[in-house]
Amino acid sequence: MFTTLNRITLVGGVCLLGLLVWFHHRYTEDETAIGQLTRKVSTLTTERDDARKAQALQAFHFNRMNRITGEAQRANQQTADQAEQLRHEVHNSISSQSCSAVLLPAVDSDRLLGYVSQLRQTALHPDAATGAGTHHSGAATRRLTWGQTIEWIPLLLGNIQSCNQDKAAARRIDEERASENTSTQ
Repeated sequence: MFTTLNRITLVGGVCLLGLLVWFHHRYTEDETAIGQLTRKVSTLTTERDDARKAQALQAFHFNRMNRITGEAQRANQQTADQAEQLRHEVHNSISSQSCSAVLLPAVDSDRLLGYVSQLRQTALHPDAATGAGTHHSGAATRRLTWGQTIEWIPLLLGNIQSCNQDKAAARRIDEERASENTSTQ
């Protein structure tokens, strides 16, 4: 029934069929691997692009903050210079007056110096501020004249203006951030 030639042909056909099945299986595995790699590359590309966008947005925020902070610092320096110039003008105007050398009443001088000392302590050590008031031990170490008191006014007003400019800069940063968030949504 089966001759040698038929057997060889049958074995060759089975081997060829096995080889075809094996190649098909390898091709399917390769296609699956290529599909997975393509999805992985796509995911990584998307993640990279998102990271670049986030980095660019962060750089934009830093630049904006630096710009606003720089503007506030320049305005504060200008305010300090103007306050110092005004203080010199006031000093020159009142130093020739006899009342400028008159001492402030001790109670008022102590209260003013105590308040300034408390403000300095609060600024230097904000966690230690109790708000319990100033603590005086005996007589004041220094008394103020009317002229010195008047000279403080431009400096205090300059500091208030600087504080207001800092707050305006902080509000501007918040407003820009809020407007950016509403525009992106």
